[in-house]
Amino acid sequence: MKNPIPKLSMTVPLAFLLSLILTISFSSCSKPKLGDIVREHIKAVNNDDIEKNLTLFTDDAVFEIAVPEQYRQFYGKFTGKDQLRDLMEWDVVNNARLTINDMKVEGNTVIVKLTEKNEGWRLMGIEEPPFTATYKFRGRLLEKVKLEFSPENAELLGEKFKPFAEWASKEHPQEFNKMATAGYSAEGARLYLSLAKEWRDKTYTKTVSAEQELIKLENEWAEAWVKSDVAFYNRITVDDYTWTSPWGMVFTKAIDLALLKSGDDVIKSWVLADMKVRVYGDAAVVTGRDTIKETYKGKDVSGQHQWTHTWIKLAGHWQCVAGHSSEIAQK
Repeated sequence: MKNPIPKLSMTVPLAFLLSLILTISFSSCSKPKLGDIVREHIKAVNNDDIEKNLTLFTDDAVFEIAVPEQYRQFYGKFTGKDQLRDLMEWDVVNNARLTINDMKVEGNTVIVKLTEKNEGWRLMGIEEPPFTATYKFRGRLLEKVKLEFSPENAELLGEKFKPFAEWASKEHPQEFNKMATAGYSAEGARLYLSLAKEWRDKTYTKTVSAEQELIKLENEWAEAWVKSDVAFYNRITVDDYTWTSPWGMVFTKAIDLALLKSGDDVIKSWVLADMKVRVYGDAAVVTGRDTIKETYKGKDVSGQHQWTHTWIKLAGHWQCVAGHSSEIAQK
């Protein structure tokens, strides 16, 4: 087969052909990919560069934070560049920083798994919750962004925000109402952080003290089982306390007390580890792991478990309401 270029060059100047090829090649190479545009957007967020960020969106762009119905009063939908600017100014004041964990491009859509840390979440005691951001393009501009949290993380955000909101609405009702009215804006962020700092300063010591007290009670409770200390067990649990065993059986307080008194259950050691405490005013959830050496009616039932305890504070004293254990399979 003959080379077509010499024949074509007889009617079209060779210099023009080379120029045309270079122009097409340069244009295709320099045209940004959708994933790169999303990276530019996230870089602009992390650099507090609002003007650069706005150039990446259409004039009628929509930015939505999608969460379950019960938490939508904390979030919302933002339309147009004026509302986007307000949201971006909130992020700047709140010192928002995003990290990309995964990215997938599907046609005109980019799906990104992200984590975020910001000052407001830090004050709430929230650690970089993961979420998914779906970016839809119109041409080379962002037309729609949708952020989605898992139900568990949405619930965590709501649970963390609730005690702050209750405190702020009671202690500083005017400022709290101004914050709510200002919404996602620079003013809203400044009011929110000011209230959140005061709330944390006044409640942090109390929360830390409760965490330490509950961890101490958990360790003493394990020791009480080793010692068959009926009085301690009776004091540390409410009358309608229940425990769900790794085998699906539900034990009431009366059953547990009878078991302690019978001597059928012998615990030689019970070591707790990896305990985490979440305090919500006069309620708390403690999770952890244990290693137990135990015999029941002479049979070895030792093992390791993951467990959860729910506590409430009654008349100034913590008592356990319910517990659940799951056996950790041995490799």
